[in-house]
Amino acid sequence: MKTTSRSICAVVLLLVVTACDINITGPTIDNTNTNTNTIEIHDIGAFTPSPTPSAPVATPTGGSEVPVNIPANARQIAEAVPQSYITKSCEDTYGASSWTYLDSVILALRKSDTRWGYLIKSSGSISHDVIAYRATSDNIGAWAVDIIIDYCGNSKFGWNVVGFDAAAQWTATRF
Repeated sequence: MKTTSRSICAVVLLLVVTACDINITGPTIDNTNTNTNTIEIHDIGAFTPSPTPSAPVATPTGGSEVPVNIPANARQIAEAVPQSYITKSCEDTYGASSWTYLDSVILALRKSDTRWGYLIKSSGSISHDVIAYRATSDNIGAWAVDIIIDYCGNSKFGWNVVGFDAAAQWTATRF
């Protein structure tokens, strides 16, 4: 009987120890770059992303803290905008750019977070294929996301999180 009791205790102890080694974790969220484009991103201007902060850091302008990353649901919101608008984003029949796609993506994103807007390039013009997520309380300091792969080529949706730039300019409207 002692041998049987010891065997049962050993099995129970082994099960308890094994159960303690199981590591259960929740879901993870990341903003993985899905851009497979080998063409240089041309519409960013002098955007020079800083390394992704590991924790919120103070902005150089004394504004609010920099978000560690852009909202996790942003890609799904942007991807839900009709893709047929992308093909018209480069030029219409009169040679002028159509803002329908970019405006629609930003409008959709701003419904859940008003920090989304347009990226102002170093030339002072608005990027035609890169959007911005404002990271401060003013218009300086933003995350950039390239949302059109092969702009003015075989354009299609993309989600390339370019990074955070403390000097990047952001605007809520194009006007």
